[in-house]
Amino acid sequence: MARKAKSRKKQASERDLDTVLNEAEETQNGDDEDLVPEGKLVCALTGEHKTVSPQEETLQSFIEQLHREYAVELEDMARDFRVTCVYEDTKTGRTKTRSRTVSLVVFEPGAEREINNIIRVAVVAKPGTKASAAAIGLLEEVLANLSEERPEVFGLWTNGAELAFRMRTFEKRMGTPLFTELTDFPAPHETLEDLETGERRPLRIAAGDSLLRTFKRCHDYLYGNQSMRGDRAFWQLLHLIFCKIYDEQQSSRAFFVGATEANTDAGRKRVAKRIHSLFKKVRDEAYKDVFDGTERIELNDRALAIIAGELGRYSLLSTDTDAKGLAYEAITSTTLKRERGQFFTPRNVIRMMVEMLDPQPGKKILDPACGSGGFLVVAMAQLRKHFLQKTGGHPDLPIPSELKRVEKPMRNYARSCLYGIDVDPDLRKAARMNMVMNNDGHGNILCFNALEYGIPDRRVPEMEAFESNGGGHGKFDYVFTNPPFGSKIPIVDPAILETFDLGHTWDLVGGTWQKGGVQKKVPPEILFIEACCKFLKPGTGEMAIVLPNGILGNPGLQMEAVRWWMLYHMELLASIDLPAEAFQPQISIQASCVFLRRRHQSELRLTGSEGPGQRPVFMAIGQSVGHGRRGETRYMRGPDGREILHVTERLERWERNGRVIEKVRRQEVRQLDDDLPWIARQYRNSVSDEPWEQS
Repeated sequence: MARKAKSRKKQASERDLDTVLNEAEETQNGDDEDLVPEGKLVCALTGEHKTVSPQEETLQSFIEQLHREYAVELEDMARDFRVTCVYEDTKTGRTKTRSRTVSLVVFEPGAEREINNIIRVAVVAKPGTKASAAAIGLLEEVLANLSEERPEVFGLWTNGAELAFRMRTFEKRMGTPLFTELTDFPAPHETLEDLETGERRPLRIAAGDSLLRTFKRCHDYLYGNQSMRGDRAFWQLLHLIFCKIYDEQQSSRAFFVGATEANTDAGRKRVAKRIHSLFKKVRDEAYKDVFDGTERIELNDRALAIIAGELGRYSLLSTDTDAKGLAYEAITSTTLKRERGQFFTPRNVIRMMVEMLDPQPGKKILDPACGSGGFLVVAMAQLRKHFLQKTGGHPDLPIPSELKRVEKPMRNYARSCLYGIDVDPDLRKAARMNMVMNNDGHGNILCFNALEYGIPDRRVPEMEAFESNGGGHGKFDYVFTNPPFGSKIPIVDPAILETFDLGHTWDLVGGTWQKGGVQKKVPPEILFIEACCKFLKPGTGEMAIVLPNGILGNPGLQMEAVRWWMLYHMELLASIDLPAEAFQPQISIQASCVFLRRRHQSELRLTGSEGPGQRPVFMAIGQSVGHGRRGETRYMRGPDGREILHVTERLERWERNGRVIEKVRRQEVRQLDDDLPWIARQYRNSVSDEPWEQS
């Protein structure tokens, strides 16, 4: 008998609307401004509704970036600030004035919000605007007209894809404005000198989508300006990320570009010398098991300084796991996977699967078709919460010192408990990089065909390494995977097919299933069901696997046999039906997440009414996954079709000068229309015999 947890979308919308309206009535005398009209967003700075556009979204990203990465208080920022600029008319030679609207300004902390107190400005241009001298000249014009009492003021210009920093000073004798190109500008509590040397330069913890934008800028620069196509741009960026991670691990502070260092040939040569030296150590020593020894940095000194300047701003090891994962997968999906016709498992699907099984410390995890390592990274993030709770850290909002405390146990866990297999050597390297960014464990990412494991004449050295590292059949507590599937890529190798029960035909004779001869071809996902089962520990091992719905519901004797084999050898724990848009816009497929436990041999010997047992199965139908068919984000809506604005309290935590700062900020936000987190919570409630949340 199955328990079904249907989507709570409509009912939750009605409930949340009532809550929001009640709160709005208390605080705003019942007006309707708690609802976000379609096509609008809520400005994090003003709380006003703004029309959704790429330019507005970029501005919102920078508001968060300045607040979280540069420690600028929201009260010290203003948007759409008008600055009166004095300029010389080139036609008449006369001095004139004009008003410029600046996207974002930062005032001196605690000072009056007037032009003389502006210390930073940001000009956000429309997407597609070329980063020309004329475009960036608008930023320089604004900087030139800020307070002459300040010897230095700083600004940035962006079109959403490119980024340019400037500092305004004055020529000593004539007093004319001078503009210096920078790789970054200092936070209000920093100086330019702090950014010039590796020892003093602060490493920022990426907030929001800033790391995603940084990775895209780097990749797009290599792709567009260095004439690097396809994999080549990706691997050059990957090599530099390896260098950055290694530099952070060693605390050598060699991977940096001084604020003004990239402005001269001599400075760019110094940067190149440091980076090339780092990469030699990465390739030949630290990660020689990842590289073949022939790789090299192919960028010229200018390009190398630009990319290193972008990456050098951040502490990749301290940045949130999800932020790193999304940024990394964004550039991977544009190259390796797209060129191979493969696709990513969406991060929210992975997170739901991992949270439902909730792997515990000391338990071994395997993904036998790991791709770029998404399941392993999310599993590691889940385990990090356990370690943080144990050491007194905040599981969801850890600060760098708390992450430092769990660094060693996390690294030990990754090295001893996380395993990945992929047949594609490039994806194996990409997965290793993903693991290195998220606390190592890269040594257990191996390259071979998981369906060939156990076939004597298909043994390869990577299989030997897999076993020597503690892997093998019957060794794993959990398997998480989204195997390759589809009738267009069937397994036709007889040596593989005859190894699996599900590679054979099956007949139902007198109510008993009997195995027949080897089939000519079988879709890979069917064989992966059995392969995953073999890797699990008998009796206790659990798997979470993405399967096309045809396996679960298509008629026909062979499909019935597959379902019988699954339920005979494994106990069905849960089945989550995903909506059609779950994998879109990458691919259109109806799929489910299936959760199973491998039975012990003693269970298989039972017959009749005492045969293999089956407890009630948790079943859910996800109707929303937070995005539409074209990948557009979707938010919860009320009965009238308008987006709901929720009043929430958001805890912010950061560390400054060894002191932990916590601030609760009351905000009005939209809620993502995604059923999967709710489904995961209900499954955990079901397992622990706790009541479900009202839907």
